[in-house]
Amino acid sequence: MGQPHLMTNDVEFPDVRINVVAALESLADQNYQQRVWRDRMPRADEKVDNFDLVVHVLFDDSRVLDDPEPPVGEVLASAREVRAARELAEVLGRLIDELGDVGDEVYLASPRWPAVVTAARSMLEEMRADR
Repeated sequence: MGQPHLMTNDVEFPDVRINVVAALESLADQNYQQRVWRDRMPRADEKVDNFDLVVHVLFDDSRVLDDPEPPVGEVLASAREVRAARELAEVLGRLIDELGDVGDEVYLASPRWPAVVTAARSMLEEMRADR
């Protein structure tokens, strides 16, 4: 079974899109977050990132959460992806504003964290959809 279709041919910056998907994969996987972000125990074959890097990719590098509309055609490929990005930006941005610059474990322990994970999964599913 191969990698799900990411519609990389439909965007101007396919490498950035691939980085966004990788960041969303981390943000959508609570087991990974506990093992790698909190416990710092990645498997040998596993990429390693942290919450700060994921936020940097999604808000700063790609700007898909900072301002989702302009990346359509550049990084995002559809209005559905824009809607999912807005939903994630809302829950994640609110949590960042509330908690500020604290350790990954503080974010993971927040009662609002599951909403972030759910929104990240939704955006990831939209970006992987074969439309």
